[in-house]
Order: sequence, then C-alpha cells, then structure tokens
Amino acid sequence: MKRSLLTLLLAVQLIVFTGCGAAGQDNNPLENGLSAQGNKVSGQETDTDGPRLQDDYYEFINKDLLDQIELSAADAHWDWFGELDIAASNEMDDIIRGLSRDRTAFEAGSSEQKIRDLYECVSDTENRNETGLGPLKPHIDRIRNAQSIAEYVDALVSLSGEYGFSSIIGGYSIMQDKADSDQYAVYMLYADTLIGKEYMEGEGTQAYVSLYQDYIENMFLEFGLGESEARRSADSVMRLLRDICASTLTIEQSYDPSLTYNVYTAGELQELYSNVDVDKMLRGLRIDGRDSYIVIDVEQAKTVNSLLTEENLEALKAYSTFVLLNDAAEYGSAAMARLYKGMENALYGITQEWDDETIWLRLTQELLPWDFGMIYVEEHFSKEDKENVEEIIALILDEYESIIMKQDWMSGATKQKAVRKLETMNVKIGYPDEWPEEKDMMQVTPVFEGGSLMSNFMRSMNVGVEHGLRLLGGRADKEKWDIPPQTVNALYDPLNNEIIFPAAILQAPFYDRENSRGANMGGIGFVIAHEVSHAFDLNGSLYDEYGNYNNWWTDEERAEYQRLSQTIIDYYNQYEMMGVPVNGELTLSENIADLGAAACISSILGDDTDALDDAFSQMAYNWAAEDTADFMLYSLRTDTHAPNKIRVNAVLSSCDAFYEAYDIEETDAMYTAPEERVGIWR
Repeated sequence: MKRSLLTLLLAVQLIVFTGCGAAGQDNNPLENGLSAQGNKVSGQETDTDGPRLQDDYYEFINKDLLDQIELSAADAHWDWFGELDIAASNEMDDIIRGLSRDRTAFEAGSSEQKIRDLYECVSDTENRNETGLGPLKPHIDRIRNAQSIAEYVDALVSLSGEYGFSSIIGGYSIMQDKADSDQYAVYMLYADTLIGKEYMEGEGTQAYVSLYQDYIENMFLEFGLGESEARRSADSVMRLLRDICASTLTIEQSYDPSLTYNVYTAGELQELYSNVDVDKMLRGLRIDGRDSYIVIDVEQAKTVNSLLTEENLEALKAYSTFVLLNDAAEYGSAAMARLYKGMENALYGITQEWDDETIWLRLTQELLPWDFGMIYVEEHFSKEDKENVEEIIALILDEYESIIMKQDWMSGATKQKAVRKLETMNVKIGYPDEWPEEKDMMQVTPVFEGGSLMSNFMRSMNVGVEHGLRLLGGRADKEKWDIPPQTVNALYDPLNNEIIFPAAILQAPFYDRENSRGANMGGIGFVIAHEVSHAFDLNGSLYDEYGNYNNWWTDEERAEYQRLSQTIIDYYNQYEMMGVPVNGELTLSENIADLGAAACISSILGDDTDALDDAFSQMAYNWAAEDTADFMLYSLRTDTHAPNKIRVNAVLSSCDAFYEAYDIEETDAMYTAPEERVGIWR
C-alpha cells in the first residue's frame, strides 16, 4: 500500500468528509442546459407527473435533473461533487495542454516546468513501457530473493523507509497524536487488505472476490511469472488475505479511537511482533528512539506476526509482490495500467475505460496537487464570497450553541465544554495562507534527463516520507492544510477542532451569491452545519476543544448519547436501496451530522415557510445522484454516508420543520410520527 493512500485512509478515520468523489464521470449536465444554481422547485407550486413531495421528496425535486443524467459506459456515479470536480479538472487539463505545446524554457522547479515535464512522462507510453517498474524493480527483486523471514522484513523496511510502501509490516505514518494534538506521533500501520474485509467476508460478494483473484493472477503473469507459478502465487495471496481480513477491524470499528489508539513502547512492540527484530526495523525506518508508538489494529498485528514464519515465506513474498504491483500499476507499463483500471471498473460496474488522454491528464494533476492548487485559486476565489460564507458560519455556530444549551440530558458543565468547543473552532476557507512545503519538495525530472512516470511517482512517495520525518519532534502546525483548494469537498478535523471549506466547493449549486437566503442556507449552510455537527458526532464527541482524545462526558451523558445513537441506527436500518438495507451502524456519524444540520438550518430560518421551502429543495437538489448497480452495492458496503436519496428523505422525515413547510399527513410515505423522529442535536 502506498504511503499516500495509507495516510488518506488514516485521515478518513479522523477527518469527516461531507461528500464522496465520483468514479469515472464525463457526462456534463451543465452542457445540457441544466442550472447548477439553486434550481428552486417549490413544493407548493410545481406540478409534476412524477412522485408527490409528500411521498418521495428526493425524487420530486430531482426528477427533471435525473431524467437528463445518463451514465455512460465509462461512468459509475454522478453527483454534483463529481460534476464540479470534473469542471475543475477540465480547466486544469487546458493548462496542461497549453504548457505541453509551449516550448518556453521555464525555470527549473517552477509549476510550469513541473506540469509540462510530468505530463510528458505520463503520456510517453514508449518510455513507460521501456521503464516498466523502473526504480521499484530492485526492491521487488530483493523481496522475492529473500531467503528468510529476517531478509524478507529487511527488504520491506528498506522500501518503506525510503518510499513509504507498506504491504504487511514495516509501514508507518506520522500524524498528530490523538492524545496530544500539539505533538506528532508514529502510527504503526496495518496490513494492506486489498479488496477489503467487507468484500472478503460479505454475503453476495464472492463473485467479486473470484474476479479479484483472477486479477492477481493476471498481474503476476504480466510481471513475468509462468502460468503455474502465477496461479500458485495468487492462491497464496488469497490464503493470507483471508487470514488477515478475519482479524482486521471493520470500517465502523476503525473510526473508534478506543480501538485504534493503542500506545506501545518499543519493548512492547517487540512482544507484539515477536517474529521480527523490532529495534532493527525501527532503525531502518528512521523512527527509532521514540517513547511510544501507536498500533492501529492490534488483533491484525497479532495475526500478521503469527504469519511471519519460515513456512509462510514464499506466500509472504508473493503477497508483498502483488501489493507493490497493485500500488504501482497506474504508473507503470500500459498493460499493467489497463489491468489495474479494469479491476477498478469491474468493481464499480463500469464497462468502458476512459480514453488514454483523460487518464494521463488526471494522473498529472494527482501527482502535483499543490501546484495545480495555486493555479486554481488565482482564477476561482472571491473575497466577497468568502465573507458571505463566514457570515453563514457565524450564524450556524451561534445556533449550535443554542441547540446545545437546550439539551436537558447534558449537565451545565458539559454544556459549557461543548460551547467552548464551538468558540475555539478554527475555520479554514478557500486556500492556505502558506503553501505546504511538500509543493517545493516535489520536483519533476523530465524524460530528456532520464526521468519517467515511475521515477517521478517514486519521488512523490519519497517526499511523503521525508516530510513526515521532518515533523517528528516539532510542534504540530494547526494552520497547515492537508487538502488542496481545488478539492470539491468539506471536512471537520477533530485533531485541530477545525472545519475546512476549500475554494472549489464555494460555488453553485452549493453556494451562489445570487441565491435566496433560504437556498444558500440549504446549500452551503447545510454543508457547514453538517461539518460542525461532526464535532459532536459519535467520534468527534470524543475529542475536546484542543483536539485531544479525551472523554469529557459523564457516564450518564455518554449512556444517553449511546441510547439516542441506537435509535438513529434502528431508524436508518429501515431504509434500503436495491433491496439492500442501509447499514445504520456504518453510517451513524454521518447520519447524526445530517440530522443535526437539518435541525440547525431550519431553526435559523424559523417559521418562514418560503425560506424553508428554498432550503429543503436546494438541499435535496445538491444530493442528486445516479449510480450503477455495482457502485451502489459497493457504497452500501463501504461508504460511511447513506445513499444520497436516503440522506434527503430520511433526514427530512425526521425534521419537524419539514412538516411545517409542507402539508405532510400520516398517510404520506414521507411521514414519520413525532415520537419516532430521531436526532441528537435538535
């Protein structure tokens, strides 16, 4: 597993995203004449042959839009997050094309030089095919030539220590310490579970598992193994994978710091990994001499240790080989890249691949996020819009204080701590005041100087390692951004007690300065209120105003919180998509945030039914989505958000103001009895 991916997965356990990115979207409803703005559709005034708002508000609001969205064979999912992401990417694509034609001698290290030379590396298929695995190949050879577990671990440590790759052991990430967010800690990473525990152990998913085994075998064939050896190696990988997944935390458990924050000394690590020379491993990774290390998944670590035996050596080498091939496939030869993309497409239900140029352009952007971020904000950020959004944020923070003070199950002391968390919440809007040092650390070597896509990819991995090591021993910089401004998303980070709204989400349909107050409150206001709610969801509530993992609730309050949470779990378990029930436990934190956001914005708008109508219709419009059946099944198993349709209908059916805005009766499908409506922050 690549360090960048591992860091992202860990961040997802700490940072809660509002929306999910799209998988393979090229169709553009904006080009079909649809409004990306408020799309106000008054439930009181609009005639439609479709469903009644009282029975299916989501379909009522979005019918005309969704009738015009046709997923192509290259698409798995469409939503507004992805639509805006495509728009931003398309603008960056034009910059890449322009620079690739420009023969100006740009200064070495400038964004223009890096972008032009990297795109040449990406698009030069002859060079990519000749390079193959390039600088990664000697590391794979060292792993495959290991004659003992000790040599095998040494090979993994050498690779991880320089480039951050991790397969079974030797991976780590440097992030803020959950118990003291002003400091950095070393998190010892879990093994790569590839297709994932949810697929390996899920009902109705074994066809995908079989497909994945074929993919493993084909990747080994492309690597150069003979048919029989490739088949044996694939069997070995799957055998180890089942053992590892059996002891791995579920997605729901991975968000629980009581399970993932396990402090070990080096001596205790040696006891945990008794089949490894831990001191030697830590020295090789350049993280020795620490007072403590955080083990994320203890039970999985025990299983990994039990597998690190001489009789498993060949299987372990096959496992690590495949993980590395899988991690590097996008950046290698055309054949490997096609195998990788083909497996991803099969998982999402995509039947047609992107064209080569689209893939090349996206890879270029992914490897230089901060260079493109600087270019993006120069053209797409308004001081006026920032000030408008800041005003909405202030209203929402004030309203949450009122909501908290109304909770009769919380003590006065706990309420004051919650209010303090609101008062100290940091707000990041648009882009960072100072660009991260990784931007300048990432340099691109052009083809004419011996560079390749693979070598520049490896350079980006090395930058992640070196940057992380620089952080150790220093005080955490809580003003630093970890998400580039062209990202269409929003998030709450409990370790910094902050909400972040990159520039790319501050546009229609989420925000438009020409929209009504109600529409903007239902758009960007809902997104903001959702993120603020995360400070008090099942996971965010475990961190104090300083961003430290610290249970500041009484036992009685926590018990009541758990009781209320269970009612939300039970409520969402009643909903289903394609006959598959929503997992109320997996989606709990996001559902708490959605319910809290709806209560917050409707309370701000009060009894103004026109404004409420604007807000609810805008919120529903913003969550419009289309999915392939495979992608929907994938999301139901792995996404911590409920499906978008449920995020609208389930939330509004539990929102008292929804009943005030519309004529909802007991016989309507959207109706939920008052005593059965759920939520914590209302």
